[in-house]
Amino acid sequence: MADICDTICLVNDFFQVGRKKNMESVLATNITEEQIYKEFLRLGMEHLIAQDLSKRYYHNDLTYRDLENLEKQFGIKFENLEFKIDTIEKNLNTKIDTVEKNLNTKIDTVEKNLNTKIDTVEKNLQKDMSNLEQNLKKEMQTNNQLLLEKFKVSNRIITISAIVVIPIAISILVPYVVSLIGSHLN
Repeated sequence: MADICDTICLVNDFFQVGRKKNMESVLATNITEEQIYKEFLRLGMEHLIAQDLSKRYYHNDLTYRDLENLEKQFGIKFENLEFKIDTIEKNLNTKIDTVEKNLNTKIDTVEKNLNTKIDTVEKNLQKDMSNLEQNLKKEMQTNNQLLLEKFKVSNRIITISAIVVIPIAISILVPYVVSLIGSHLN
C-alpha cells in the first residue's frame, strides 16, 4: 500500500512540476510514460488498465477520483495478498512443524535401534569374553594336569632309578671302595 501511495505521490509531484515548468524541463527529469506504465505493472495492475492510466497520468488527465479508485483497488488487492500470505505462512508453519515432528520421531527411532544394537553387541561380546575365559581356564587346567602327570612320571622315574640304580651302583662300587680302603690300609 505504501508503494502505491509513494508511486502516486511521485507521479503527482512530477505532474505538478510539469505544470509549473515548461515541457523541456519536464523532459529533463527523465520520467517517461513508459516508466509510469512499468511502475503500475510492477505494482500488480493489469496491462490494459496500466497502459490507460499511464497515458492519462503522463498527460495529466488523471483525476483525483481515479487516484481514489486506484488506492481502493490496490488496497483491496493488498488486503487479499496479506490474507493469502498469512494463510500460506500458517500452512508453511504447520508443514514445518509436521516435518520437524516426523524428523524427531525418525531420529528417536534410529537412536532406539542403535541403542538396541549396541546393547546386543555388548551382550554378545560379554558372552564371547566369558566363553573365551572359560575355554582358557579349561585349557589351563588341562595343561596343569598334563604337567602334573609329567611331574608324577618324572618323580616315578627318579624314584625307580633311585631304587634300582642306586643299589646297583652301590653294589658295583662297594668292592672297589673296599679294595681301595684295603689297599690303603695295607
